[in-house]
Amino acid sequence: MTDLLMIIAFWAILFIIAFVFLPLWRRHHDAVVGLYARTQDSNKLSVNYALKKFNCKVTWEKDHEDLVARYTYQGGHFGLRLEKNSPYLRLTYPFFFDVELENIELVRNVCNHCNLNTENCRMVYTVNEKKGVVDVHIISELLISDNTVKEVMERAMENIFRWQRTFVTRYDELKEDSRKVLNHDLEKSVASQARELFLIRELEMIHQSDGPEWHEQAATPARMSHLLGTAMGLSDIIPVQMVLTCDAETTVVDEPDHILDYPIHAPLIADGRFIHHTAVALLDYYDPRNPVRHRHLTMTYEQEGITDDTLYYRVTLSLAPLSITPSSVPDDVERQKLMTSILLGYDLSSPERRLTEFRYLWKEALAKYKTGKADEMTDDERLLMHIQNPNLGIELLRGKTLFEQQRYYESVQVLENLFERLQGNLEKIGLPGQSAFMEVCYLVGACYTGLHRYKRAAYYLQLTLPARRILYTQTYVNCLVNGNDFRAMSFIDGILQDMQAVVGEDRVGDVSGDMHEMVAFVGFLKRRKAYLLVSLERYDEAESLLKQLLNDPENSGFALRELAYIQKKKGK
Repeated sequence: MTDLLMIIAFWAILFIIAFVFLPLWRRHHDAVVGLYARTQDSNKLSVNYALKKFNCKVTWEKDHEDLVARYTYQGGHFGLRLEKNSPYLRLTYPFFFDVELENIELVRNVCNHCNLNTENCRMVYTVNEKKGVVDVHIISELLISDNTVKEVMERAMENIFRWQRTFVTRYDELKEDSRKVLNHDLEKSVASQARELFLIRELEMIHQSDGPEWHEQAATPARMSHLLGTAMGLSDIIPVQMVLTCDAETTVVDEPDHILDYPIHAPLIADGRFIHHTAVALLDYYDPRNPVRHRHLTMTYEQEGITDDTLYYRVTLSLAPLSITPSSVPDDVERQKLMTSILLGYDLSSPERRLTEFRYLWKEALAKYKTGKADEMTDDERLLMHIQNPNLGIELLRGKTLFEQQRYYESVQVLENLFERLQGNLEKIGLPGQSAFMEVCYLVGACYTGLHRYKRAAYYLQLTLPARRILYTQTYVNCLVNGNDFRAMSFIDGILQDMQAVVGEDRVGDVSGDMHEMVAFVGFLKRRKAYLLVSLERYDEAESLLKQLLNDPENSGFALRELAYIQKKKGK
C-alpha cells in the first residue's frame, strides 16, 4: 500500500511540474529574453511544430548560412527562409502569377495598389528575360515564438491567399480598362492627366512668394545669356566681369562675349560628371537703360542629385537692388528685390535615343491614322498628326515632355523655336495644325508662368483664349493674378458672368461629367477673385465671397484659411 501511494505521489509531482511549473517558467522565460535571443535552430523547431499541426511535409536545405524550407499548404507552394542571427521568419509565396513582359506596367501598378493596403504582405515582381514574362510573388516577414508560431503562420498564409485573389481580380480590371492605352501604363497615364491640374494648383499661390522650381538640360550646352534673359529678364545687359569661385579656386572672365557664351553647367560639371559640390559666381554688368549705375548679380551653384540619365544641380540668382538716391523713389523698379532659385538637369542620354523613341511613336500614329483608328490615338499621337511634319513633331514632343517634368527653362528653348516656325504657316496647316499651334502657345505661356515671367507668359496665353479650353483659361487667369496684372479682376468677373448662365448660382454636389468640370472651374475663378480682393485689402467683399465657398466641399478648406487670414489682418 505504501509503495502504491509513493508511485501515485511521484506521478502527481511529475504532472504538476509538466503542466504547471514548466508552462509558468516558459512564459516567464519568453517575457524576459530579448528579441534576438531566438536562434535559427529555435525558429526551425517552432516552424516544424507548426507545420506538423498543419499536416504539411517540409523539406529543409542549406543556402550558405541560411536555412530554406519548402512545403505545400492547401494547394499553395510556400517557401521559408531563416537567416542567421535574425529572429524573423521570411515566408514567401513565389510565382503565383505571371504575365507577358509587355504588361509589366500593369503589374507594377497593381503591386503598388495592394502594398498600400496590406498588413505585412508585400507584392513584388521579377522579370524572366529568357521566357519574356513577369513573375509575381508575395513576401511576408514574421516574428514568432513557441506559443504563437501556429497562429501567426496560419494567419499569414490565409492573408496571402486573400491578397492573391485580390491581385488577380484587380489586374483583370485594369487590363480591361487599358486596352486602348498604347503602352498599358495606367499609372503614367493618370499622372499625366493629373499633371496639368497639379501645375495649375501649384501656381495658384495663397499668401506666399516662393521662387519657381524648374530644370535646365544641357545635352547641348545652354549659355549664360539665355539663363539671364529667361530667368531674370536681363536680355540686353553689358557684362563687365564674372568671378567664379569653386573649392577655393577663383577664375575671372572679363570678356563680355565669353561671359554671355559661358555654359551654365561648367562650374560644377565636366566630362559627364560632377567636379565640384558648390560654386559661386559674381557677375558685374551695366544695364543700357541706366549705363551709369553698376549692377551686381550673385549666382550660387549646388549639387542636387544624380540619376542614370541626369545630373541635377540648383542655381540661385540674386540681383542686388540699387541704393536710394535723391533722384529715385523707394518703389523704383531698380530698387525692387529680384531673386529666383532654379533646379537644372544635365542630360546624359543621347539625342539618338530620343530620336528612336520619337520614330516609334510617329510610326504608331501614322499607322492608326491610315487604318482609320484615330479614336485609339493618344494625345501625343494626335498632336503629331495635326502637325504632319516629323521635324516639327519631335520638337513638340520633346518640349511637351520637358514641360510635364516641370523643366520649364529647357522646354522654353525648344517650344519658342517651334512657335516661330509654326506662326508663319498658320494659313497653310489648316484647323488641325492650328490646334497644335494653340497647344504650343499654351505650353510656352505655362513655362513662363512657372518662371514668374508673367508679362511674357501673358502674350502667349492670350493667343489660346479663342480655343475656349478650361485648362488654357485657368493658366491665363493664374498668370494675370500672380503677375499683379490690372486686367485680372475684370477678366475673372467677365467669365463668371458668362458661366452663371451655364452653371447657375451655388450649384454643387449632384453634378457629374462635363457639368462637374464647369462647377470646378467656377470654384477656381472664385478662389482667384477672393485672393485678389484680399490682396487689394477689400476684406468685406472677400468675406462675402468666401462665405459662399464654405458651402462647397471642394473649396471650403481654402475659404476657411482665407477667412482666418482676413481676421488676422483686421486684428493688426
